[in-house]
Amino acid sequence: MNEHLSYKNLTSNPKAAYLFLEEGPGYNGKRLYFTKIREDTNAEIIDSMKRRKSSKYSETESKKHLVYFRVDKVRALTGDQS
Repeated sequence: MNEHLSYKNLTSNPKAAYLFLEEGPGYNGKRLYFTKIREDTNAEIIDSMKRRKSSKYSETESKKHLVYFRVDKVRALTGDQS
């Protein structure tokens, strides 16, 4: 994560949610609920975790954060009563 709004939100509230929509007809997928458990700012570790590799971080880029989460709950995207 860059130091933008999502990261700033996590610094004040460690909870996060993610909606995963599966391909296909209708609304199939999951709602995932997380709690931030730790983070790392080591550029080499962050670069090793990225799908798209870029050149070394430039001085003008914002600080990067690798954020680790615990999955608290997984619910259906629709129709889940819990």
